[in-house]
Amino acid sequence: MQNNWFRIKSALHYALKARHRKGFGIHSPFVFSTLNEVVYVRDAYYCYDEIERLRRQLLADSTPLQLKGCGTAKAKNTCVKDVAIGSGEPATYAQLLFRLALSNCSKTIFELGTSLGVTTLYLSSVAKQGSVFTFEQESALVEEAKKNFQKLHRHNINIIEGNLDETLPKQLEQVEQLDFVFFDANHTKEATLRYYEWCLQKTHKHTIFVFDDIHWSPGMEEAWNEIIARKEICVSMDLYRMGICWFDNEIPKQNLIVAYN
Repeated sequence: MQNNWFRIKSALHYALKARHRKGFGIHSPFVFSTLNEVVYVRDAYYCYDEIERLRRQLLADSTPLQLKGCGTAKAKNTCVKDVAIGSGEPATYAQLLFRLALSNCSKTIFELGTSLGVTTLYLSSVAKQGSVFTFEQESALVEEAKKNFQKLHRHNINIIEGNLDETLPKQLEQVEQLDFVFFDANHTKEATLRYYEWCLQKTHKHTIFVFDDIHWSPGMEEAWNEIIARKEICVSMDLYRMGICWFDNEIPKQNLIVAYN
């Protein structure tokens, strides 16, 4: 109940503060072009149709799943369609992630939290000449995601199963740099800041970080505010559901609350 009241309050605050639709009032050429050429683009790209067809199949799939609960003692019995409804990004946000990764020609992409792999498929559509590394603890979801990757013949996805606190540092050692990271796992302040610090070591001036559910709880909102205050973040955009960060220190620092739906 406490989190519900918090989300209502944060949603109202966002609604009152959100602005810059289509870049009106923006003086930065980078921010203006990003809003108009990436964020607010509604054109259909080459990968949208096949991924959304798969999403519709998942939303009708009653195959049972037993989830371990990410370390909790009690397993949860559910089914594929329930997971498809309750987790993962809606089409407008998954497609935004695709456009963001496309905007900096991402070759090495990390996704922290796979679920059924729908967002992973969008990201893999960008990095056909590169690699997507997606991390998931739930073995049942790993198996379902693998099936979905096979259905769309994606061979550039590396799914890494296990506790993220163990798997992420090991995988970071194996890559030279990160072009794009989507943080969508363990939605606590402590974990979010920890994963940020680990991934930060592999960034370059064109790297993009995206954080999901930045207003999901007081802790997540605190983590987001701490991250965007960091000196290495040049531009941040708060879209309420997601927060986006850029690292190019040649761009004047700006923290924006942007209307998006």
